[in-house]
Amino acid sequence: MSAKGGWAATAHFEALRAMPDRFVIRALSASTPGSAQAAGEAHDIGFATDDPAILAAQPGIDLVVVTVKVPHHKELVAQALNRGKAVYCEWPLGKDLDEGRAIAASAEERGVRAFVGLQGRSAPAIRYLRDLVRKGYVGEVISSNVIGAGGFPWGGAAMAGMAYVLDDTSGATMLSIPFGHMVDMFTWVLGDFSRLHASLATRYPLVKLVDADGSVDATAPDQIAVGGILDSGAVVALQYRGGDAPECGFRWEINGRDGVLIVEGNSGHLQYGHVRISGRQGTGPTDDLTVPAQYRLLPTDPLGYSDAVAHAYRAVHEDLTTGSSIAPTFDDAVKTHRLLDRIERAADWNRRSSI
Repeated sequence: MSAKGGWAATAHFEALRAMPDRFVIRALSASTPGSAQAAGEAHDIGFATDDPAILAAQPGIDLVVVTVKVPHHKELVAQALNRGKAVYCEWPLGKDLDEGRAIAASAEERGVRAFVGLQGRSAPAIRYLRDLVRKGYVGEVISSNVIGAGGFPWGGAAMAGMAYVLDDTSGATMLSIPFGHMVDMFTWVLGDFSRLHASLATRYPLVKLVDADGSVDATAPDQIAVGGILDSGAVVALQYRGGDAPECGFRWEINGRDGVLIVEGNSGHLQYGHVRISGRQGTGPTDDLTVPAQYRLLPTDPLGYSDAVAHAYRAVHEDLTTGSSIAPTFDDAVKTHRLLDRIERAADWNRRSSI
């Protein structure tokens, strides 16, 4: 957690603050004693440390949240598991399928509840979309296609602090983050792939730094094309490209025998849940479909990036207090890691690093 912003502060902190009846933030960890103290003061959190093992050992802590860069997930999740604490780890769970499997196996061996930040499944709009499909709004799904923009920094320009996501071995790439979140929700709504083919490419191999001199080499894919057939028989095509789109950053069409659903958003980061849904049944007009109020499960509406994350935390709270199985788990993460690995293999893609 940082005093200067970042994903933990803008998404997780705001999400937890939106439900004081369910969660109290008792401690935080940062990279140095000074940054920990500054973050504790900025966010009014009484206990702050630069040692995650000390944080995990604190009495009265039920859930440890890991929101650091992907290469550090394994070691920090282990700190929580070793103390028998439930853990919520950001997606991607590990740098690759093998590491994700190892992390999930460790949680299972210890019998600890372990949740993953595939928060798009908890977003009201995505849950509504899934129910529309399941209840037969479009009838039998015949085909579906997605086109999305991976956004900054996979379009030829990056800030120096984000250059690590251009390294194909980092575990935090356009394939694993925006595309990975999207394909997790895509299969959650429509079902798994029966067979697939894929192409991956790096079309911006030299990326200019916008806040420092020079450029860096990129080895992670910035162009992704996946096609195939789902278990249902539906024919699908998914394409993500690096950089921002001039207009619509995301469009998902679901075509069925009885109708069509269209999901649009300004960003290819579908996990934010910031999308508009429209639909048409039969030969009728295409209408906007407003997400019904019952899909919003919070007493207040968090803004920005924290909305879907807050709904994910509500699911985690239900699981921890009632024994239910609503929130995505490490096992769900492994399943999505396995699909991304399958895509890489289909594309004959070999990870490499030059950064």
